[in-house]
Amino acid sequence: MPTPKNPKQVFVVGDVHGQFEPFVKLLRHAGLVDENLNWKGGHHRLVQMGDIFDRGPASRKVDDLLDRIQKQAAQAQGEVIRLVGNHELEPLLSNFVISGFSPEEAKFMHDKLTRQVLNGELRAAYAYKGILFTHAGVTRKLYRIFQLQLDDPNAGNIAALINLIFRESIKHEFYKHPIFNISVSRKGMDRFGGIFWEDLEDLVESYPQSPLLQVVGHTQVDRIIWDRSANIIPVDVGMHRKLQYLIINEEGTPRIIDAGAAA
Repeated sequence: MPTPKNPKQVFVVGDVHGQFEPFVKLLRHAGLVDENLNWKGGHHRLVQMGDIFDRGPASRKVDDLLDRIQKQAAQAQGEVIRLVGNHELEPLLSNFVISGFSPEEAKFMHDKLTRQVLNGELRAAYAYKGILFTHAGVTRKLYRIFQLQLDDPNAGNIAALINLIFRESIKHEFYKHPIFNISVSRKGMDRFGGIFWEDLEDLVESYPQSPLLQVVGHTQVDRIIWDRSANIIPVDVGMHRKLQYLIINEEGTPRIIDAGAAA
């Protein structure tokens, strides 16, 4: 259990995209896995922001590792929170065009990911200490929609609502909610996209300032920064080239950690 000398912390890792060795290096730097790649993070939490698949050489190895440490963390009173990115969403929707999987692998992953969404192992959103975590962010348009549905549109309530909408959409194979929108800049039909597809520039442009502190992946940035004017922290730094992550303490204060180059 947490003690004053060992308070619970949340470690936040951006897009992996099949980069198994850099991902392992980052987890070891954070003290979350041992030399045998078993969980040693105790009661701490790991939030992985989605997009573990495609581009890199070892998507399945990354997925298998996360499967294992998610179970091990739960046994140690810790937690591994896995968010769905657009590269997980596409297999879930049986859209395999951007996937690097063979047809057989793609079908296997579709079925596996669907089970994991329905049993809560994969989520669309997470909240901690008033901070909202989604793969690509909640735009002002989406936030206004949630305001109409919630008496108190705080981070926890919005995350719970998003996850409910997402699970029901996957269960019934019905993907018309705006969280699934693709923006016109990505050849979609909406000015701004949903939580899986919105690019950082458009997310920031959609607000004067986000009313909630948001942590997002999806759009690669040179380094993790806390953009206080937008109230957004982008964490996808391209794991093939740089290793950075966030630690969020029990007061909800983010700290940016540099783990060096990927190589």
